[in-house]
Amino acid sequence: MKKLLLQLPLFFLLASCSSSNEDIEEVYTYPTFGSEIEVTINGLSFDAMEPFISSDGNYLFFNNKNDGINTKLFYAIKVNDTTFTFVGELTGTNQTTQPYLDAVADMDSSGNFYWTSTRNYPNQLNNLFYGTFNSGVVSNIGRLQGDFNLNTPGWLVMDHGISFDGQFLYFNNAKFDDTNCQGPCETTIGIAKKMNATTFDIIPNSDSILQNINDSSFIYYAPCISSDNLELYYTRYLKGAITTNTIFEICVAVRNDESSEFSIPKVLFSEAISNLIEAPTLTTGMNILYYHKKILNTHKIYMRYRN
Repeated sequence: MKKLLLQLPLFFLLASCSSSNEDIEEVYTYPTFGSEIEVTINGLSFDAMEPFISSDGNYLFFNNKNDGINTKLFYAIKVNDTTFTFVGELTGTNQTTQPYLDAVADMDSSGNFYWTSTRNYPNQLNNLFYGTFNSGVVSNIGRLQGDFNLNTPGWLVMDHGISFDGQFLYFNNAKFDDTNCQGPCETTIGIAKKMNATTFDIIPNSDSILQNINDSSFIYYAPCISSDNLELYYTRYLKGAITTNTIFEICVAVRNDESSEFSIPKVLFSEAISNLIEAPTLTTGMNILYYHKKILNTHKIYMRYRN
């Protein structure tokens, strides 16, 4: 009996070692953030939405109210983490003939700038543009090409997020049909790789990497990928009629290496539409999250420090 008892620990050890690696679940660590802080933009007298912070932290890009009629891109210069000084319109990006929309600023660490524009839509269906940013001016502008463009009337690249190194585009395709839907009817997020300065093409495993994120029950948009490519932030809400009870959520999904799929997302913050919360953007050091929120029917930018 004693001999048998001495052998039991060895038996259990051998049994545990014989388990397949496929049975071991991936362990994820999700980021958390502190209390909400309102961002001051000195000299700004109108709504600020869809924030994006440059990789050096010195420029805050945003658009005014996203009404699709008179929506332009603007920028401000950093004073400190919570304070910026308004400069004005972002030269080169904005249309002049109504109705127009130039919105959703995005830029990699080399100054390659991207934004969504309704220029000549629907005559030209590729609505994601690129250029080069330098000191408040975007030049060398063109339409971004690639198979992420669906080239189907009603479908737009609603939002996007460029990786820090500029090699990967997280695109957000959305179908609009004002007759049958309020806002987007359906959405999907995908990943495209840079082929050259003017073209991105979808990577073969885009669907599998994002399988825990793309869910037909939700409308999702405003993707933002962290500088280490391991954290993907975005906004979502349940598909269906938008009412006063509709909840908007800022979510994050994580992974432990750049080739793996993202985890099941975690909801970081949520608000009803009356206090709409959207469009997360993370600093290069990953220590500050900026986003916009509606307070008393005015859209303002807020931030939180990472815990």
